[in-house]
Amino acid sequence: MRSRKTKANENEWFLESAFRSFLPRTLGLNEYLTSYILRENLKVFRNTTLSNQIDSLLEKIEQIVPDDVFLKTEEIDPNQLYENYSAGMYDYSKLNGIIENLITAILERKSCLINYYNADEDKQKDFKYEPHRLVYYSGGLYVIGYIRRFDNFLLLAIQRIKKLRVQDERFPDNPRFNAQKFWEGKFGLFSAEVKSVKLQFQKSIKHHIEGRVWHPSQKIETNEKGDLLLEMSVGLTPELISWILGWSSYVQVIAPQELQDTVVERIQAMQKVYEIGNSNE
Repeated sequence: MRSRKTKANENEWFLESAFRSFLPRTLGLNEYLTSYILRENLKVFRNTTLSNQIDSLLEKIEQIVPDDVFLKTEEIDPNQLYENYSAGMYDYSKLNGIIENLITAILERKSCLINYYNADEDKQKDFKYEPHRLVYYSGGLYVIGYIRRFDNFLLLAIQRIKKLRVQDERFPDNPRFNAQKFWEGKFGLFSAEVKSVKLQFQKSIKHHIEGRVWHPSQKIETNEKGDLLLEMSVGLTPELISWILGWSSYVQVIAPQELQDTVVERIQAMQKVYEIGNSNE
């Protein structure tokens, strides 16, 4: 605060314009409730140190909430407003150290030495890794990073990182991570050669398909019978095939032929499992 003389020779106190942006701003009702929604969307971090920090942030937010906002929520617990329901969410309570070290490495651009379990080869591997971004997908946490030896950005499941040590050295700015390029053609997490995929969904379930963004490249239209046609440019990954099989007989693969053949093979393999099971009874 500073003072100055007025024309009436009186002292006038004023706040310099440079400091006005530091004045605390009160929260509205929707902003206050949004903080609870954000916490619920971060519940994958529950039972970790990060969860405690999220709770601490909410407590600080509540300290600047006006009385009239509190009065509006007297009869409703903000925690009951919204729920993020997700089956199969992984419990990361025992991976506090790894998550915190990854966040530190990303912020400070530090290389890491990682011991990682490779499920395809059923063995653990050691390598140098430059982490760039954490990713939440279908109940699990992943990290995208660059392996300079392979000149490639790779995605790792955090629960399969057995050991992680942050190095003192900072990794170079190049190559820069391009999120759009990384996710392009992916239907989920896995990579594969991009193909033009065309699926036909029966009209009885099209309300489950339309209105959703399944992939940035998607094109959706309805045919004369009322069935829904979905076209997109994606890799023929296990995730795509599992998703198609999840729609049972309500979906038909129109193209490509390679995808048709793979889906038929999976259906036949499933049928054999149940035939063998019945013969053992």
